[in-house]
Amino acid sequence: MIRRTAAGLLVLLLTAGVPLVQASAQTSPSPPLQALVGPFFGQLASLRGLPAPGPPPPVVTRTRSEIRRYAQQELSRKYPAARLEAERKALVAWGLIPPDFHLQSFLVSLLEEQAAAYYDPVAKVMALADWLTPEEQQAALLHELAHALQDRQIALDQYLVPIAGKGDQLLARQALIEGEAVALSLEYLLRPQGLDLSQIPDLSGLRQLATAFSAAAGPVFARAPKFLQDLLLFPYIQGVAFVHRFRLRHPWAEFGRLYQDPPRSTSQILHPEKFFDRREDPLPVALPELRAILPPTWRLVTEDELGELSLEAVLEGTLGDAGRGLAAGWRGDRYQVWEDADGRLALIYRVQWDGEEPAQAFARSYARLLEKKHAGLAGTALKGPGSRWSWRDGRHAFAVEQRGPEVLILERVPADRVEPLRRALGTSSALPAR
Repeated sequence: MIRRTAAGLLVLLLTAGVPLVQASAQTSPSPPLQALVGPFFGQLASLRGLPAPGPPPPVVTRTRSEIRRYAQQELSRKYPAARLEAERKALVAWGLIPPDFHLQSFLVSLLEEQAAAYYDPVAKVMALADWLTPEEQQAALLHELAHALQDRQIALDQYLVPIAGKGDQLLARQALIEGEAVALSLEYLLRPQGLDLSQIPDLSGLRQLATAFSAAAGPVFARAPKFLQDLLLFPYIQGVAFVHRFRLRHPWAEFGRLYQDPPRSTSQILHPEKFFDRREDPLPVALPELRAILPPTWRLVTEDELGELSLEAVLEGTLGDAGRGLAAGWRGDRYQVWEDADGRLALIYRVQWDGEEPAQAFARSYARLLEKKHAGLAGTALKGPGSRWSWRDGRHAFAVEQRGPEVLILERVPADRVEPLRRALGTSSALPAR
């Protein structure tokens, strides 16, 4: 639903001299918005290689209060309060947001600020903010009509429904959907110049425009933790790069097959060759039932996959430049967040890599990360054989263990449960006792 970035990119292209209204755009005033809907819709469908799409969805304008109300309703519909709170605690446990960050109110305010236009796949209408300029309205309309075309092919609301335990896969699908909408709009703008995306070998300039635009995206966006900013931009910047890689090789008419067999991880979006050249779907990673091992007062908050995008953010967030690129060998993962009776959070994480070397590099780096993230651990690590570390902080323990291409992380678990946890998770050779 966040569309301001996408529309902003198109407006930047307009100001750079790319006409949106193709007929007499520079000599005639812009036609009424409703008059553009039908032609835009038909031309986008033709460009996409689709049959005549029929009448377009209606366009309505919305005030800020109406957009805020819609944002609250959509957030509650897709993320009930308990689930959103679990997501918040997971982000806190990974160190991606501060413990006192109020995620729900932030998201509502962000959506009110950024959702300057959206396509509602439930009501089947396109909504444009009443404060947009005519140029912004046209650019937003073009982008949202691309979503309306998608909806008639794949039932967009169901295609993007959050599925418990598949958070990284959902991000990959969002990147596919937003990437197509931006790329299709860009190609529409290129047509008057006799160009298409397959003739543009590099979209790095577009990324620079997006970075520049995000710097002025609004005060709510500006105060977001860096991870949330990157997460919001990811579908547009990396998504369009992924779709561009497709267009360098295939016509638009073949794009529909990606809906049927979409990318399954952010790793494939970040590295399109892992999807188009040597297909590398995520390896399945499972965590066993651990309730009988942990204290009875502990509660499972959530279980999910982290993925390369978020793992890179975890590493960079604490290690800075030293963490950049360390997640590139990711092949699959699974984590659980647990909460004790006092509200303290613990992590159990298992991650697969594409070889022992990247697994070792990650294990060493995460050992450093733990000592920076938890100040009391610094300099207290007990080094075991190979790539194994353990720490004690009172009654709690921390451990990093690499076995072949797999790394296991235990973060703030009961010290007397480390060995039962390791046995349940399939590891061998005990970490050294303190």
